[in-house]
Amino acid sequence: LDGSAILFVSKIKEVGVEMQSEKRRYISFKRKKIKVVDKNTGSSLILLPDDDFSIQNHIAFDSILLRKQDASLDRLSDFPKEIAASRTFVFVREIEPLLYHDLAKGGDLDNAIVIYDKPIAQEDFDRLADKMNVKRRNASKLGYIMNKPLLFPNEPARHKLLDVIGDLALVGYFIKGKIIANCPGHAINNLFARAIRQEIKEPVFC
Repeated sequence: LDGSAILFVSKIKEVGVEMQSEKRRYISFKRKKIKVVDKNTGSSLILLPDDDFSIQNHIAFDSILLRKQDASLDRLSDFPKEIAASRTFVFVREIEPLLYHDLAKGGDLDNAIVIYDKPIAQEDFDRLADKMNVKRRNASKLGYIMNKPLLFPNEPARHKLLDVIGDLALVGYFIKGKIIANCPGHAINNLFARAIRQEIKEPVFC
């Protein structure tokens, strides 16, 4: 795929959907705030009471190309247009350890946002290019080096929001509430989903 969810959305639209008789199951916490915090990283996720589902997401990195970004989703119906096409991202400095551990075999310049923000030696840059079977580049030029340019100025933040939605699907219910995510990641998203499940009493059918 291309590192996003857009192909899943496209295929679902292609075959269509069928209305079913079973009612949707929603969960909400009218008088309760659910919060998880990673004290080591400062990451946090909060679920606030609300009548609808929405997410506000903030990310921050020690990078000249990707410092702070925000993204939001006010209605789940906006997901196909605003969030689904946002690709995952990786820093070049993270790629070599992944390849060393025999990971990221499917990664290339077509299925991720690749951020080259800290110069490395030309020979090391060439070695990475050769391992990934991509064209060698000038190691002195920093920037986004994937084949397809950014779809949105804040595409990385949108993809992290996409991750939150995907990970919270593990809760097993539609959620009514406002989520505020600060530097989320799969690990803390998983803890957040577990925390929500622990608070579930009886889902509401709608």
